[in-house]
Amino acid sequence: MSGRGLGFTGGTVDKLESIPGYKTDIDIHKFVENVEKIGISMISQTLNLAPADKKLYSLRDSIACVESIPLIASSIMSKKIASGAQKIVIDVTCRKTELL
Repeated sequence: MSGRGLGFTGGTVDKLESIPGYKTDIDIHKFVENVEKIGISMISQTLNLAPADKKLYSLRDSIACVESIPLIASSIMSKKIASGAQKIVIDVTCRKTELL
């Protein structure tokens, strides 16, 4: 389960929607069917799955908290847990910092 981009970055859903014919607005039944049939699926948060995350996304954007690491981490994990994940792997990108 992925979300939209906030700020200047595009989220995974935004990037996938740029592929002609790729659908990200599937319902939970299609999501489960895809997982059972091909072993993987992608869905964005819905009113039934992680509804609070959808509201927090909007709130983060409107109050300039897009880059808040705790809010980003909780958003990522809430979607994974809501979709039934037993294990979560998080790919954390870090930039190299210069020593003063």
